[in-house]
Amino acid sequence: MENKFKTENIVNLAKQKKVEKSQTELRKSLEERFLGMRNIIKQATQEYKLALKDESFEDKEGEEGGGEKRKEAIQEKINVLLDRAEQMKVKLESKDELPSLTESISTTYKKPDGQIENITFSLEEKFEECIAVYKKTKLDLPPDFEDQMKEIWENNIDEIQKSIEEKGFDEILFVPGNTPLEDLNAKMTNIYNETYQDSDFEEGGSFTGAKSQNVDKPRIVLTHKSQNLKDRPELEKTLNTKGKDVDLKNTLTLEDYLIFQRKYFEETGNHLDEDGWTWLATYSGARLVDADWDPGGGQVDVYADGLDNQSEALGARPSRSFY
Repeated sequence: MENKFKTENIVNLAKQKKVEKSQTELRKSLEERFLGMRNIIKQATQEYKLALKDESFEDKEGEEGGGEKRKEAIQEKINVLLDRAEQMKVKLESKDELPSLTESISTTYKKPDGQIENITFSLEEKFEECIAVYKKTKLDLPPDFEDQMKEIWENNIDEIQKSIEEKGFDEILFVPGNTPLEDLNAKMTNIYNETYQDSDFEEGGSFTGAKSQNVDKPRIVLTHKSQNLKDRPELEKTLNTKGKDVDLKNTLTLEDYLIFQRKYFEETGNHLDEDGWTWLATYSGARLVDADWDPGGGQVDVYADGLDNQSEALGARPSRSFY
């Protein structure tokens, strides 16, 4: 019996031990991000030159000082990028050991119209945004939640950056695992009217019967900070998609959606999906869950629809999760 307990303790300690990257891996990862900064700075500089050419820095009619503020904003952005690149260069040239945690990601995304978008995520800032929501809603978090998120961030940082570059994700969620969906809904919607559930969703067991993959795991979720699907081309093209054609591995779950819905409201005063609704990677029986915000009812609406169902106002919110 004693040996059994010793074995279990060793296994548990092994599970808890963090997998740390070697200095060679850390240096290679930093070098790739440093090289990527060239394109980011180049695009910001081109943006500045174009603004000079089209006189965007001149005050518009009835405006006083607006042009100068726009000019200062772009100059500040370029200076920040240059400072970040210089800091990376210093770290690469130094013989000191690199820290195991990378504090931020800066990269670019080419939009469908050819425009370049600069996207930066600061681990500390984005983490604090989520924590503020959890504190306000009194959501229980594990004592090592921050450590969990930092480990997932560092272990997947190159893939996170690649996903941003490929899909243009401009929002990030830090999500605890194993939160009962019924409890999550109650806390994320505690300032709204009670969540509406259609009869098909209730027939599938309501929140206790809904099933999503991998929500038992703590995770970092990338998505788009777009109020409505039609507001962004990448999301608009998902409209009129049948449930059976939704990429469930890369779509928000109901759990993640409820957190995102509350976070979006806290930061903007608006609600996601006020003029349409979105498929979610969550099953209710044999049906697929979809949700929206009902402006008239002041509530989140949750439905369950057949996999052949489709509508011009029903699409999906692409995402990417890391564990």
